[in-house]
Amino acid sequence: MKNSSRIAASISIIDSFLSGESIEKGLSNWARKSRYAGSSDRAAIRDIIFCCLRSLRSFSKIGNSLTGRGVVIGYLLAQNEDPMKYFTGTTYAPTKLSSVEIENILVVDVKSVTESVFDFPEWLCSELVESLDFEFIHINKFLRNRAPMFLRVNGRRSSIENVKSLLLDENIETERVQGSSKALIVCSNNRKVKMSKSFKKGLFEFQDLNSQIACEMLQLKSGSKVLDFCAGGGGKSLAMKDKVDVDITAYDINKSRMKDIPARSERADVEIRVLSTLDEITGLKFDAVICDVPCSGSGSWRRNPDGKWSLTKEKYELLKEEQRSILKSASQFVREGGLLVYMTCSILKPENEEQVKKFLFENKTWENTLIKNLPTSNNGDGFFLSINKKCKG
Repeated sequence: MKNSSRIAASISIIDSFLSGESIEKGLSNWARKSRYAGSSDRAAIRDIIFCCLRSLRSFSKIGNSLTGRGVVIGYLLAQNEDPMKYFTGTTYAPTKLSSVEIENILVVDVKSVTESVFDFPEWLCSELVESLDFEFIHINKFLRNRAPMFLRVNGRRSSIENVKSLLLDENIETERVQGSSKALIVCSNNRKVKMSKSFKKGLFEFQDLNSQIACEMLQLKSGSKVLDFCAGGGGKSLAMKDKVDVDITAYDINKSRMKDIPARSERADVEIRVLSTLDEITGLKFDAVICDVPCSGSGSWRRNPDGKWSLTKEKYELLKEEQRSILKSASQFVREGGLLVYMTCSILKPENEEQVKKFLFENKTWENTLIKNLPTSNNGDGFFLSINKKCKG
């Protein structure tokens, strides 16, 4: 595909998103109709779209229109590209620029717009300012960037240096990262990593650095019984199991989210029990219950920028109610002296410190032993960790 055709496809998919279609569905629908597009075309279009979603408000302001056309014009101008090169009106290219669009391109101050516009839903800005204070401006700029790719080396199968060497043999450069004993950051050929021989052999998993750090901060003892209460795909279960030989039981209210755990645990050479229902553990108590709760995902909006635009105030309030409910339910499975671990990939205090504070206020037999905010940075997504101990009643 020509670059102009990729631009046209991006405009169409963004328009579908702005009309309420999920971005993944929009990409899939386009790919199904466009069999002529190769893998490099699909990857390039995905990159354009995700870049546009990270800066949706500022790009639409630069392009003077909250439409696929306006956003992509803003994207091109922000990249110091001339939209005229792509909006040619030829076959498969976007139609030519209108006089209004041309006039806007000539007068718009890209730098001024970029510095003054916040790339968040308007209703959420005040919440972010209250949570981030003077860091808000910095985070606004930071979340416009693409997130780095981190790997967690599976210590049961390999060493960090061996994985580095094996990936380099496939022209994938990685570097060690401070903060985690098993983390690598991918420096080149990101798209080849999932197809690498090392991944297929289970020598590493994909896991953000701050998520790895949070798992390493859990002081679990060998033989401890752990309940991963919001297990999802099992990434944290695998990380905990790789660190120390604990007995892990995985549960998620949405059972379909756990469908990959058996294959992932087999590849990692570990055993994880997967529950179908909480009735299977009625009356049981655990040394630690891990709650990586559903949240806004605001700390990981570089990876999932569509999430911030699909989050409404109503959904946000429902998420907070769900978080409170999960804490209450999960706490029943913690033995006396055991730990209730609360995690989010959010940077919003109402989902983090305020939830823990409310839980402790309503449950006097618990005490907090650790609260840690791992900030959004080059070293990973924004992440929150709280460890709470059940005291004698």
